[in-house]
Amino acid sequence: MMPVLFRRLWGNCRGVAAVEFALTLPIMITALLGTVEIANLVKSYGKVVSAAQSVADLTAQSSSLTTAQMDSIRTAAQRVLDPLVTNATNLGIDVVSVGFDAGGSPSQLWRYQWGAVSGSPSLSGAAGLGAAGESVIMVRLSYVCVPVLHHIVPSKTFSEMSYTRPRLVRRIALNGVGG
Repeated sequence: MMPVLFRRLWGNCRGVAAVEFALTLPIMITALLGTVEIANLVKSYGKVVSAAQSVADLTAQSSSLTTAQMDSIRTAAQRVLDPLVTNATNLGIDVVSVGFDAGGSPSQLWRYQWGAVSGSPSLSGAAGLGAAGESVIMVRLSYVCVPVLHHIVPSKTFSEMSYTRPRLVRRIALNGVGG
């Protein structure tokens, strides 16, 4: 009796497709979610680069600035990052006007910072970017990207540096300082 039952089951293929589907479904779901997370990270990084360049460019277009105008530039950066969530805990914007002395050494003329800014900026990246009496706008923007699957995938912090020269004057003043 037992050998006949085994022979009959051995030739039965009715549930094979369901078993194969059950075995491959977790792999397919993992691949799909992984693709979504990678696309989210790539999109976020591209937006961070664009936002840093936008802040540097908008800052360089003025001959002098006020804190209120810098706040507007910060808001513009947040709009570049839309639809990503941007608040003072996951976005940091640090704008520094770097001036050059007679020897070409960089020094900080003024600084505007907002949000999750950590540490003091290193002026070494601006070395060699200007002559005596000139300046460079240095923007450091950092953004903490929280994944869709934040319980499984850890957050990723993107940081971007952008440099630009003032367009209208050699040195841009902020609230009358550093011009």
